[in-house]
Amino acid sequence: MYGVIIEGLLESLSITNLILIFLSTFIGVIIGALPGLGPTIGIALLIPISYGMETTTALLLSAGIYVGAVYGGSITAIVLGIPGTPTSTATVLDGFPMSQQGRSLEALAASTVSSSFGGFVSALFLMFFTPMLSRVVLKFGVAEQFMLAMFGLSVIAVSSRESFFKGLLGGFFGLAIATVGYDPITGYNRFNFGVDYLADGFPFMVVVIGLFGISQTISMAEKAQTISGSTELSGSIWTGTVKVFKNMRVLIQSTLIGSFMGGMPGVGGGPANMIAYTTVANSSKDRDSFGKGNIKGVIAAEASNNATVGTALIPTLAFGIPGSTVAAVLLGLLMLHGVEPGPKMFIEMPLTIYTFFWGLLFTNLILVLVCFPLLKYFAKITIVPYQILVPNIFMLCVLGTYGMRGYVFDVFVGIAFGVLGYFLKKANYPMVCIVLGLVLGRLAESNLSRSLMIHRNLDFLYKRPITLTLLILTAVIMIIPYINIEKIKRRLRKN
Repeated sequence: MYGVIIEGLLESLSITNLILIFLSTFIGVIIGALPGLGPTIGIALLIPISYGMETTTALLLSAGIYVGAVYGGSITAIVLGIPGTPTSTATVLDGFPMSQQGRSLEALAASTVSSSFGGFVSALFLMFFTPMLSRVVLKFGVAEQFMLAMFGLSVIAVSSRESFFKGLLGGFFGLAIATVGYDPITGYNRFNFGVDYLADGFPFMVVVIGLFGISQTISMAEKAQTISGSTELSGSIWTGTVKVFKNMRVLIQSTLIGSFMGGMPGVGGGPANMIAYTTVANSSKDRDSFGKGNIKGVIAAEASNNATVGTALIPTLAFGIPGSTVAAVLLGLLMLHGVEPGPKMFIEMPLTIYTFFWGLLFTNLILVLVCFPLLKYFAKITIVPYQILVPNIFMLCVLGTYGMRGYVFDVFVGIAFGVLGYFLKKANYPMVCIVLGLVLGRLAESNLSRSLMIHRNLDFLYKRPITLTLLILTAVIMIIPYINIEKIKRRLRKN
C-alpha cells in the first residue's frame, strides 16, 4: 500500500500535473466566484472536454476545479455580500461586515488560509482513513441524518441574539420556503398554488442571491459611498493569516465538523457551513460580535466548507454513493473513464486513485499560491463608489439567478426575495435563522419520512445510540435561551 502511495506522490509531482492543478484551481476559483455557478457546474463542463484525456489527467483537473470553486464562492461573499456558491452562505454573515469596516483584505486572507487548511486535512482523511471512515459513515442511516438536521435546526433557538422571537419567525420562514414543491418521498405537490414553476420548489441559490445580494444592492443604492465607507483599506494579508492561527480551536473544530458532515451522503457543504458557523458563534465568549465582522465567523465557515471536499468522496469512492451533488457529477466523470467505484477500484487501479488523492492534497496548498497575489485586487472592489458598483452587482445577481437553470422567472423570484430581504434586514430579522431553516428543512423532512417508513414509529429516536445522543444535545440547546432569560431577570432584580 505504502509503495503505491509513494508512486502516486511522484506521479502527482510531475511538472505537467502540477501545471494542470495550478490552472484548474485558478479556473475553479473564477467559476466559484460567479454567483449561480459553482463546483457542480464546473465539473459538469469538464466532462465533455475530458473525453480524450487520460483518466489521471481528468481527475487532477476535476480536483483543482472542485477545490477552487468551493473556495471561490467566498470572494463575492466577502467583497460584495453575495454567496458565490451555496457553501459560502455563512461566510457572508461576518465576511461582508468586515469589508464594510475596510477589512476585506484581512477577511479574504483568513478565508484563503482556512479553506486551504480545511481542505488539506479533509484530503488526508480521504487518503489514509477511507476504510475506517467508510464504516463510520455506514452507521449514519436516515434516522441519524434526521436527528443531525434537527440538531442544526435547534441552533435557531440561540442564533438570534437580539430577539429570540424574530429568530424563531425567521427559522419558520426558511422552513416554509423549503416545503414548497414536491414531497421528496411521495412526489405529491404542495404549496405551489397551481403554479407549475413552483413544482420543484424555490431554487436555493436564487433565494440566497435574492436575500443577500439583491437586498444588499437596494441598501447600497440608498447611500453614496463605498462598501468600506472610505477610499482606503485597513488590515493586510499577513494580519488575516496570523489571526487564523491565533484561533486554532475554531479552525480545527470547524474542520472536523466539515469533514464529518461531508462524509455523510446527501448532506453536503451547505449544512456543514451553517452548522459549523453557528456552533462556533454560540460557543464563543464574544458571541454578540458575530454577524458584525468577527473573523472567527469567516474562519469557521470557510474551514468547514472546504473540509467537506475530501470526505464527501469517501462514500463516493468506497461504495459508489455520492456524498454530495458535486460528488455525484464526479462519479459520472469516473464512470466515463472506466473507473468503477468500490473496493475493487483500490485493487485494480491504485496508482490512478492515489495520484488523484495527492492531487487533491496539493490543490489545497496551491490554492494559497494562486489566490494570495490576487487578494489585493479583489479587496479594491470595496473602495469603488456605489454609483459604479451597484449596477454591476445587480447585473451579476441577475446573471446568477438566470444562469442557474436558464429561467427568466428565476430572475423575478430573485428580485422578489431581494425586496423581501431588504425589509427583513430593516426590521432586524436574522438572516442566519432563515438560511438555517432553508438549508436543513428539506434534509430533515426527507430523512424523517424515510425513517418512519423503515421504523413505522418514532422509537428510533431513543432506541438508537447516535440518535439518542443527538436528541439530548438538541434538547440542551433548546433550553439555553430560557436559562439566559432567567439569568437576565435575576440581574435585573438585584439591580
